[in-house]
Amino acid sequence: MANRSVLYGVLALILVVLFAVTQFRRQPDARTPGGVDDILELASREDLNVIFILIDTLRADHLGVYGYERQTSPMMDHLANTGIRFARHHAQSSWTKTSMAAIWTGMYPHRTGILRYNHALPESALMPAETLREEGFTTAGVWRNGWVSPTFGFQQGFDLYHRPAVGRVIGFNRRESENPYEKLQGSDIDITDSGLEFLRANGQDRFFLYLHYMDAHQYMSDSESAIFGTSYLDLYDNSIHWTDRQVARVVDFLDQTGLRDETILVITSDHGEAFGEHGREGHAKDLHREVTHVPWIISFPFSLESGLVVESLSESVDVFPTLFDLLGQPELPYADGRSRLPEILGAAGRSDMAERSPDESPLFVELDRSWGKAEKASDPIIALILPDRRFIRMLEPEQGGVPITDPDIPRSSLYETDVDPMEVHDLMEKGGPIDTADLEEMIAQIWERPGPPWLDDVKKIELSEMQKGQLKAIGYAID
Repeated sequence: MANRSVLYGVLALILVVLFAVTQFRRQPDARTPGGVDDILELASREDLNVIFILIDTLRADHLGVYGYERQTSPMMDHLANTGIRFARHHAQSSWTKTSMAAIWTGMYPHRTGILRYNHALPESALMPAETLREEGFTTAGVWRNGWVSPTFGFQQGFDLYHRPAVGRVIGFNRRESENPYEKLQGSDIDITDSGLEFLRANGQDRFFLYLHYMDAHQYMSDSESAIFGTSYLDLYDNSIHWTDRQVARVVDFLDQTGLRDETILVITSDHGEAFGEHGREGHAKDLHREVTHVPWIISFPFSLESGLVVESLSESVDVFPTLFDLLGQPELPYADGRSRLPEILGAAGRSDMAERSPDESPLFVELDRSWGKAEKASDPIIALILPDRRFIRMLEPEQGGVPITDPDIPRSSLYETDVDPMEVHDLMEKGGPIDTADLEEMIAQIWERPGPPWLDDVKKIELSEMQKGQLKAIGYAID
């Protein structure tokens, strides 16, 4: 009898896993097949909508389409395999507010001035939602992360900017006693429900819908998605699987209502998550690969037979310049990012139309490690990413950095990422002279770029104890 019970238990577990893996095995894509000409014709279409999905704290290398061995993301894999995937895409910082300001403005963090917990975008900053609203789009944002609240200026340009109330109560799997994010109420099902309600009411109009999912940040999932185990890394993968199901709900709704043929979906993240790769867990602490390598997927109103993969480097400041180029919208003013449409065309084999950027063009990632301390001096750290190297550098005092008196604390690290992609072997620790003058010069040139006219208008917000408590509830320590 005991053996039979064990057998039944094993069979039940196998059925659960098979169900989880196959539940989003979809029917053949109902969209019309498309190609390069259809991509180029998007700019002339007057019926296009945009859904911008930001999945907070999502590492690229934990998605199947980016090579992960676990089946965490069947829907996102499908969208990438019938659309565009940017293989080497990086966030501009390793915490939400600084990274989101860079995404929305197309500018590097030091040029936006949004570096600390109390910084807020001024009304004079031009946001993509403002441009799209002027072009006739109905605009809506649905969010749960307090770092993108109206308090910090992120509501600009949205007709509706909504933090949903806690809706359906469902059972979630998470470590209640240890999870630092346990106090955030509700779940991403509330985001999806609110987003679908907006589409029901406004689907007949051109729309721009921004959905900011949060449960991967919380390591949360329901019982059907919790298929990988109970360690922190397992819980994180469970939450990705859960969030992928929310993305599937959005796609299914578009299919059911006929909006899929008129809608571009963009999926990306603000930063990744560390699991001890460099001695740290979480994010907002350093700028290694695990906290900056994030997905960027574009799904069109038509399907691409085998999908396109852009292998060249890209960064978060490129997202809206690329989207605006696809839509035929004007360029973002003062942007550091640029449209990656030439690389898309190159990936499609149209090199005659693709003016590719030089391979040595670096990506620029930054973090003020004093972001949570209002009175502490600025402590910026920079990551310069090239196709074969990552150079991480604390700035010198004359550049605004903090003096380091301990000789055992290195000011810089250098990794040969073409042979050491996980950044295990720091060349600066091997001894011997290493010439980094060219890398230092690249950093200086970018760091010294002037900011936009509205940089002086950046606000410093005095947060209430309630607001501080809400931010601490999602795991951020601020003083």
